[in-house]
Amino acid sequence: MSSRQKPQVVILCEDLMHYHPNFGNPNLNPEKSQSVEIGLSATTTWGRWAVNSYQTDVDNLIAYDASVFAPGNINSAQIRGLEAILDTRLAQWDINANLTLLDPSNQDNDKVLPRRAKKALHISLDRQFKPFSVGTSLDAVGKRYDDAGNRRELDSYITMDLRASYQITKAWQVQARISNLFDKDYETAAFYNQAGRDFFITLHYQF
Repeated sequence: MSSRQKPQVVILCEDLMHYHPNFGNPNLNPEKSQSVEIGLSATTTWGRWAVNSYQTDVDNLIAYDASVFAPGNINSAQIRGLEAILDTRLAQWDINANLTLLDPSNQDNDKVLPRRAKKALHISLDRQFKPFSVGTSLDAVGKRYDDAGNRRELDSYITMDLRASYQITKAWQVQARISNLFDKDYETAAFYNQAGRDFFITLHYQF
């Protein structure tokens, strides 16, 4: 690990203009947003941590309206978020954790913005056993609403992936990965099921 550093504070303000890609609704107005972000981070003898808080106010937010199967504008929206990051090593395992908490609000009607989960957690663990390496990742995502009116709720879900690699020679490496280990059924948008359990094996050559 690198030497101890004092915590750092970062503040970011920005104005952005956004446009929806070419489909669905030719009458869309462009988004305009203002964001403020403050962050605190430090590198210590045991790893690195960071906490970032932000607020984005958006006029004419472009969001998909599942009730009419087309994108539309939300007059006023506000997205508040908190993100915490931790990178460390424990018992020779490299650990990365990322927690995101969101408050995505439609200011017109106090509804939750569609297709945005309020809670999400990602944890990765990796370890080297030269010439082998192994790792696993866990993703836990809270419930979300598919529509602007918050009538169709999509369930929360947890998925886990496994990975391993073997360095055959300096140039050749074989990798294996299992995605969605427990074959979890879940949707991030209504009627669009995500992939079930998948197994991949690849052979890499590096000049």
